[in-house]
Amino acid sequence: MLPEFVPDETPLERMSRIFTRFAAHETVRIAPMYGHLSEVVAADPELLELATHAPREPVPNVLFAAVQYLLMKGVAHPLAAYYASIAGDTVRTDDPAPAFQAFCRQYRDEIIHLMQTRLVQTNEVNRCVLLLPAFGLVAQREQGRPLALIEVGCSAALNLLWDYYAYDYGDGRVVGPADAPLRLNTVPRGDHHPPVPDTLPAVGFRLGLDLNPINLLDDDQALWLRALVWPEHRERAQRLEQTIAIARQHPPATRKGDALHLLPDAMAQAPDDMVLCVLHSFVTNQFSDAQRDQFTSLLRAHTEPIYRISIEWLNEAHPRLELRVYQGGEEVEKRLLAYVESHGRWIEWLETP
Repeated sequence: MLPEFVPDETPLERMSRIFTRFAAHETVRIAPMYGHLSEVVAADPELLELATHAPREPVPNVLFAAVQYLLMKGVAHPLAAYYASIAGDTVRTDDPAPAFQAFCRQYRDEIIHLMQTRLVQTNEVNRCVLLLPAFGLVAQREQGRPLALIEVGCSAALNLLWDYYAYDYGDGRVVGPADAPLRLNTVPRGDHHPPVPDTLPAVGFRLGLDLNPINLLDDDQALWLRALVWPEHRERAQRLEQTIAIARQHPPATRKGDALHLLPDAMAQAPDDMVLCVLHSFVTNQFSDAQRDQFTSLLRAHTEPIYRISIEWLNEAHPRLELRVYQGGEEVEKRLLAYVESHGRWIEWLETP
């Protein structure tokens, strides 16, 4: 979620509010250690000053990832004992704050370097279970024509490999390849069940765009991706390991650079006989208002019809799965399909099938 603007706020006051909000809205009930440490940071001027060196949002994610990356890299420090991702079943359960504060003081320079040179690029592959119903709607409308996928802010482009995974929505069916090494699941809630296709739509073209696409054949880049997974989320970490193995067998094409500069050429490369879909998840929260407007203008300007599938969380209570259609320079359709949990734990479908 985007922090609202508060006039006459000092940098440390704004940073304190960011971490307080992160604790209250993003980690509550699902990441207690990061929630507690966010409150610690919010009240500690030294840690707040450290956090101001992060040049981009979301600051809490990149700070915590930098710390976990150093621990995973092998830095020996008592703080490691509090990370389930490192200590496993022997993880300590007392207050990690003193060790965290000491670690940040000791490795201040290393943390600043990481915050300034790395990006928050969480490839939460379980979000594919949220995207699949939208892909199914597009494929149904286009009578099964293959999809041409372009992902903006792709990171390691693991979401572009969604047709290599199997899916379980709790209705007794498993959709996807019978031999899929990874099964993704979610819990539908609310009055409507998401319209899951019986077979996965065909994909004929896929391309990821990112300022810094992660090359999973590079062990250090893969380690940064692991460090972005919150320590208590051992199931997410296990899914990531399985997905990394799939991506190393089927490496998706990516292109490095500003997506807003790369997008027109990328869209022009999509085969004419395929259905062009531009997808993005938890990306536009890192855009300025002007960049969000530019993004939409680029899609409107494309000569062929475009389906835009997004999961974003700006200032709403929950992330939103939306489907937009652009044609002839206009947005001809906009549908709020579902509210979702940010890591794919649940989906609340809003439309009547």
